[in-house]
Amino acid sequence: MHELSLVDELVATCLQLADGRPVLEVWARCPAGTDMDEVGEYFALLARSGPPGQGSCLERAELRLEQRDVELCCTCGFTGALGPDDIAGHIGVCPVCGRASEIRERLEVVAMSFARAEVAKPNCPGPRDQLP
Repeated sequence: MHELSLVDELVATCLQLADGRPVLEVWARCPAGTDMDEVGEYFALLARSGPPGQGSCLERAELRLEQRDVELCCTCGFTGALGPDDIAGHIGVCPVCGRASEIRERLEVVAMSFARAEVAKPNCPGPRDQLP
C-alpha cells in the first residue's frame, strides 16, 4: 500500500504540472526498494481516472521509471546508500547498527512530454476563395 500513496502523490504532481495539457510520457525516479511493477499498475489506474465523463490529461500517459539509491543518515554515524537487503517497503535498516528508520522518499518527476495541441482551422476563405 506504500506504493499507492507514492503514486497518488505523483499523479497529483503530474496533473498540476500538466495544467490540462494531454501528457504522453512521465519520467520519474523511484526509490530503491519500491515495487516498480506496483507503481506502474497504480499509475495506470490513477492516471486514467478523472472527473466522471471528463477523463484525465494523463489517460494516455506512459510511465518511465528509473530507480535511485535511498540515502540514510543514522544516529550511529552511518551515512550512505542502502542496499536492497536494507530496505523493506518504507522502512530502512542501518547496515551498521541495525536500527530501523522510516524512509521518507518520494517518486520524483524528472520530465514530462505533452501531445501537440490540435489546431482548429476556422472555416475562412483561403487565398483562392477571396471575397469581393
